[in-house]
Amino acid sequence: MRSGLAEDRGGPAPAESKALTPEPPPRALTPRALGMGSAIGAVMCLSNLYVGLKTGLAFPVALISCVVGLGAWRALARVRGSAAGSGLSLVETSAMQSTASSAGYSTGGTIVSASVAWLMLAGQHPPGWALFLWTLVVSALGVLFAVPLQRAFLRREPLTFPTGLAAAAAARTLHSGGEEGRQGARVLGLAALGAALLALARDGLKLLPTSLALPGAVGGVPLASLSFSLETGLLPLGAGALVGLRIGASLLLGAVACFGVLVPWLHTRGAITEPGFMGALGWSMWPGAALVTSASFTHLFLQRGAVRRSFAALLGRERASEALPPSAEVPRGWLLAGMAVLSAATVVLGAYAFGIPPHLGLLGVALSFALAVVACRVTGETDVTPSGPLGQVAQLAFGALMPGNTLANTAAASLSGTTAAASADLLTDVKAGSLLGALPRQTFLAQLWGCLIGSIVIVPAFLLLVPDTSALSEERFPAPGGLFVAGVAQVLASGLGALSEAARWGSLAGALVGVALALLEQRASESLRRFLPSAVALGLAFAIPASLSLSMFLGALAAALLARSRPAFALVAMVPLAAGLIAGESLVSLCVALFEALGGAR
Repeated sequence: MRSGLAEDRGGPAPAESKALTPEPPPRALTPRALGMGSAIGAVMCLSNLYVGLKTGLAFPVALISCVVGLGAWRALARVRGSAAGSGLSLVETSAMQSTASSAGYSTGGTIVSASVAWLMLAGQHPPGWALFLWTLVVSALGVLFAVPLQRAFLRREPLTFPTGLAAAAAARTLHSGGEEGRQGARVLGLAALGAALLALARDGLKLLPTSLALPGAVGGVPLASLSFSLETGLLPLGAGALVGLRIGASLLLGAVACFGVLVPWLHTRGAITEPGFMGALGWSMWPGAALVTSASFTHLFLQRGAVRRSFAALLGRERASEALPPSAEVPRGWLLAGMAVLSAATVVLGAYAFGIPPHLGLLGVALSFALAVVACRVTGETDVTPSGPLGQVAQLAFGALMPGNTLANTAAASLSGTTAAASADLLTDVKAGSLLGALPRQTFLAQLWGCLIGSIVIVPAFLLLVPDTSALSEERFPAPGGLFVAGVAQVLASGLGALSEAARWGSLAGALVGVALALLEQRASESLRRFLPSAVALGLAFAIPASLSLSMFLGALAAALLARSRPAFALVAMVPLAAGLIAGESLVSLCVALFEALGGAR
């Protein structure tokens, strides 16, 4: 208790009152924190939608929301003076960040993959109300899945969750109100402005090309045809700066191995008839998915004890010795009731709108929890959530249980992919919140609110941007994630024997490499581990254009060089710089795309 309490009450406080009267938790879920988080989450939700349709990637929002939110609040305070009130506290910042992260990331992961795949296969979208409810219910279910996993991955075996650590550090730096915070805000604004102007010149005014082709050829195939080019946008550079040099170098290594070596070689042998990116993706998605999935499950197998404790915690059979006070935790009653309601809603929606029989819907919910464990594990270590590959694991299971039903297959991918992303995002936010003084219960509630906001924003925007299959093209929205899911569904409907020989051998090789890298990473020393390629990044490089991998590597390299040459400046400015590049370009490009979509509709 505070020492001044006795004087405030006008008399001495009994000694036992210190033990009997609990300290009330600081207020985190204030209207201004939730409002600012909702606004930022809506903006970043649209940004990730655009980036996902273009590249198949989605970027976590936890770090970006801290920088953008505190910078925006300070700008509002300067403009409106006292009307803006006092600055956000650290726990309010945590609530704002959790809301924005959930809205901007958790709800959109499979919109650009499984929902696109549904459109490709069915020729039309499911009813808008069904897509909205599915997005909301499944993302909220993923948040609930993560609650018992906190004990396994944040307390007994505290994983890094790099974005969570960085978000907390950024919040503390910007919250200090010193020159560092002002410098970060200036860098953020200038980076966003520069990226926005460049995107406007390229996408809106058509004054610049989207990429600059690299000269040369491999095996008689021009590098430009193999998707090796320099992106004229700044967004991939910002993304590379955020993921770091190890991930960036792994992406480049994967791109060179896939599109610089294997694809030209297979083309000369006739296994790939069209060596361009979209043509090569029909083969490259198989070794890429096998690599990521096998590495993830190898990590899971090596951590069997953590998985056992996770299920034990879910059932309430084991409590951590460092358990928090009951007022800090998510009540067990909330968890069980929420699980029951949302699981039932998932089963009903799956049966009514997506053609999944109820008993298989229950199986899908159980499988999604197991895959959420994998997602949290991988995210905690690598800061990359393999929600797409884990969705394909669900596709494989439903392909065996419901052969020939491609649409139910894509719904299963959406279920597992969305819950995996939402679970990993909650643990990232809890990691950040614990360092800022927020309670897990507060983070949990902010996350659920963000699921609602994100669902309200992303579903109408997606239906507007992609009204039909004509919007899916290499020039407009390639949506490689959707192509991947649709391809898996079609192959499973025809049987695994329909895979080409090259795809079967590629899948086997990818699986072996994933297992080997996971084992090496587990047994290597800390000094050696940072030089090992990331299996997740290697696999992702097989499913995105080589130009994007190259640009992200260049961004990561530039960030590493800046950190070495000017460490003090990089510590303050790197995250705002990267966040500004991503937000500025994606939002302007999105507005241009929405304007064109509305013009086409008229």
